[in-house]
Amino acid sequence: MPKLRYAAPLAFVLASTGLPACSLQKAETNEFQEALPEQGSVNVDGPDSMQADMSTAAGTRGTLADGATSTPAYWYSFTRDVRDGVNAVTAVVLVSVWVVVHTDPSELDADHAVFGPYDGDSLDPARYRLTVTRIGDHHFRYVLAGQEKSGGDYLNVLDGDGYSLASGLHGQGQFVLNLDNAKTLDPSRHENDSGTVTIVHDLPANVGQVPDALPRTITATVSPAGQASLDITSFAHVDHTGEIDLTAHTDIDPSHTTALEDVTLVSRWQATGAGRADIGISGGDLPAAGLDAVNAVECWGPDFSSVYYTDSANIQPTTGSPAECVFSAP
Repeated sequence: MPKLRYAAPLAFVLASTGLPACSLQKAETNEFQEALPEQGSVNVDGPDSMQADMSTAAGTRGTLADGATSTPAYWYSFTRDVRDGVNAVTAVVLVSVWVVVHTDPSELDADHAVFGPYDGDSLDPARYRLTVTRIGDHHFRYVLAGQEKSGGDYLNVLDGDGYSLASGLHGQGQFVLNLDNAKTLDPSRHENDSGTVTIVHDLPANVGQVPDALPRTITATVSPAGQASLDITSFAHVDHTGEIDLTAHTDIDPSHTTALEDVTLVSRWQATGAGRADIGISGGDLPAAGLDAVNAVECWGPDFSSVYYTDSANIQPTTGSPAECVFSAP
């Protein structure tokens, strides 16, 4: 029987003209700005990020990178890599948004504000303009559009909506990243990006005012060119436990040249970082290997090293004991 190998699905996993200052303009500008999410607030969480939240509050750091010598569990690394792939793509665009929205508006009235165009520096290949429009009670739509410095049409890179602090719905919202347009405007920064990424966020109303505001729920839908896809939802709870639910249609072979499998993963972790992943794989190359599906379980300790592993097809030998798992089957 051909030997099957796992691989994380990362192949598909991104000075303006001011108006005269006055107190009214400042207040109105603030409300337009408040509707936009900060990059860090909409990150997909993972076991290492929750542990870092707690250790930062305590004045210490305790991630695997900080002096630990053990090898991290495979499915812990898988969870982290997928999370990092999504966060890296969104960060590139949201950092640009945050820079532009903190310039003085070039247009401003009661129902809309325009920030930019912002040219960045001489190395930036595009200029960006952010338009924020009131669409309801303390509810705003925001659109980041870019234009190549050589000229041409403005292309929408980000389109979303959110609520200002005056709304009880502050922290809720969504946005869509158009990575094809982002790549057109900045090919080197988005060399491997395509399609769209949709982020839906449900954050505490005090997000941006309280460090590490919890709970957080982030859902990311990644739709690159071709047939591959990824849906991932992260839950970060008040007690610093968390969960990632993932569904993907991707090639698990490292070559990424074979048939696409259907992959499901539920990864849960405690505040210490110790956790468990339950994995299901079907379709793709499995029937040719004489397999309908493969189910696997891996558990890891607070240092993220594997304490238990088993799978239904003996792809890898069973190691450790299920008694070491901090969670039972979901």
